[in-house]
Amino acid sequence: MDRAEDLQRATQRSFGYQWTHFADMVEANREHFLTYVAPIQSAFFKGKRGLDAACGFGRHLYYAKEFGAQMVGLDFSDAIRSARAILGNQAGASLVKGDIYRPPFHPESFDFIYSLGALHHLPDPEAGFQSLLPYLKKGGAIFIWVYSKKRWVLNSLLEAVRCVTTRMPLRLLDQLCLVLALVDFYLFVNPYRILAPLLKSVGIPLWAPPRVHLYAKFPFRVCYADWFDRLAAPIRFYYNEEDLKGWAARAGLRDVVITPTGAYGCRLLGYKRD
Repeated sequence: MDRAEDLQRATQRSFGYQWTHFADMVEANREHFLTYVAPIQSAFFKGKRGLDAACGFGRHLYYAKEFGAQMVGLDFSDAIRSARAILGNQAGASLVKGDIYRPPFHPESFDFIYSLGALHHLPDPEAGFQSLLPYLKKGGAIFIWVYSKKRWVLNSLLEAVRCVTTRMPLRLLDQLCLVLALVDFYLFVNPYRILAPLLKSVGIPLWAPPRVHLYAKFPFRVCYADWFDRLAAPIRFYYNEEDLKGWAARAGLRDVVITPTGAYGCRLLGYKRD
């Protein structure tokens, strides 16, 4: 228990630092959000009340609200302050600083709940998932996104590096991530972004890894933030479709849909039984 609490406090510090330094809203976040929640589409949100569990600086919550939902954002770190700055005092969104294991809400408060890119950073991710279900109305939808096991070689190499980086002071790690992001973005991503359209115009496709395709849609700061995210977060778990089927079965969900997002992540959508 003490170990889990220490990890949770370290996670709180890490993401509090991350999302107060990298709270950048960019238009590509909209497409990213819809990729995370597929097969849910934008029309789903209108007129519903939803919870963004571990909302970070509010980038997903912003679009759920824009699509017509009444939203509540929950986060246990200082990222909640960045979310307030992003959302301002707009109607349709409330923010709560609290623990995902003990959400401070009445039972069956929400038509839908989602947690995107957060549960895998908890000491017990499935317990975090289960803790959300009492706050979902009967028939309501829950959807999550977690890291995938598919890239097991890269994941293993990354975890070996993280044995060092997760013990570094956050400010020092920030500087290391800046160097890595500069190399990554200006040697790989930016050349692809410049060359791909030129070659396409003369009928020559330019191959690049999926991650380069992805970062070509974003500004440098997103690449920088992601380097910090992958090296700083104290905990990272990885899952496959079978793992998430087990989560859904133990939660008693119906109409479950589990799909990959390339080799990077897995999505789960399910509905609470009436």
